[in-house]
Amino acid sequence: MTGSMYAAIAGLQTHMQKMNVIGNNIANANTYGFKPGVTTFTESMYTSVNASAAGGTQFGGTNASQIGYGSKVSSIDLNMSGGTYAPTGTNSNLYLDGNGFFLVGQKPDAAQGDPSDGYIGDPNDLTLTRVGNFRLDGDGYLVDANGYCVYGFMPLGEDNGALQTDADGNLTWDTCLRPIRLPVEAPASADANALAQGKPVYAKLTGATGTAADNVWTYPQTITDTSKRISVDAVNLSVGSNGVITVVTQDGTPTTIGVVAVGSVVNPNGLTKQSNGYYLGGNNAGNLRVGTCGEVITGKYLSNETAQGNNAIDPSRAVSGAGTTKIISGGLESSKTDIATEFADMITTQRGFQANTKIITVTDEMLSDLVAMKR
Repeated sequence: MTGSMYAAIAGLQTHMQKMNVIGNNIANANTYGFKPGVTTFTESMYTSVNASAAGGTQFGGTNASQIGYGSKVSSIDLNMSGGTYAPTGTNSNLYLDGNGFFLVGQKPDAAQGDPSDGYIGDPNDLTLTRVGNFRLDGDGYLVDANGYCVYGFMPLGEDNGALQTDADGNLTWDTCLRPIRLPVEAPASADANALAQGKPVYAKLTGATGTAADNVWTYPQTITDTSKRISVDAVNLSVGSNGVITVVTQDGTPTTIGVVAVGSVVNPNGLTKQSNGYYLGGNNAGNLRVGTCGEVITGKYLSNETAQGNNAIDPSRAVSGAGTTKIISGGLESSKTDIATEFADMITTQRGFQANTKIITVTDEMLSDLVAMKR
């Protein structure tokens, strides 16, 4: 007779869990990049009073008679569809118009003692986010509100530190994932081939043999000392729809910093949600693919990897395009919480909770009547 009470208790627990999700959704109604949870219930276990039986020569078949023991939470999924654009007026605030995530993380270790020399070999070590609340810090790194560096790709330099271009005048990009940082400032030098003092200096990639560990970035001899690697003074930062970041230096020279990387997974709902709008990859999310908007970098592999002999490169290591996704600067992604939907769910959840409490009350009255029969 107490089965109804246990079923009601299970119902109370599931409705309370759903109310927790609804409360979190409403609390984050104005949180940039927030993706609300969607709770679904399923039936709990059953016990059979009578088993089903097949028909015979004299009698027909009978169906099973079963009693359920309440409900339980089946899943708590995320509504990963994109939120609307919310302008902020800050050029370094970025909005992803489409699928994908920004990649952020800590500065990598570097043998030379300068994090700008390091890179991330495995993009799965980075954290994903849809919140593009970025800014430049005092060292020239592009960081988010929590100090995590924004990862992307950097243009390569010549021997003298000037930007490297191909025969068509296009920038030559390095495909090693690194924290995006302002180029360093050229110091005073007696070398006639060196850049003028104050001009932006870019590192040159050397030793690339197809193995990521062989990639080394070298600066001109005049700034090999890490203490002299001071970022250029920059004003008027702007970001194109393809994620290419440019600034204007104090002398009015337009300077390319890098391009923002965009990561994507097959199943975004397989990601593990963290605080501060971060996501971690999981087994059910699928491999993380890294690319750029507008196919800034195509036909290359991460860490400048090339096939060695008969060893093929993992296709997931290709720097791909981000499809139709584009970046819009000057704003952030608004929360996907729909207050009207959450209020409607809150009312039905509350009524479901009340109905389960009524089952407990009625069952208690029936037990009291049963005990009173002896008196």
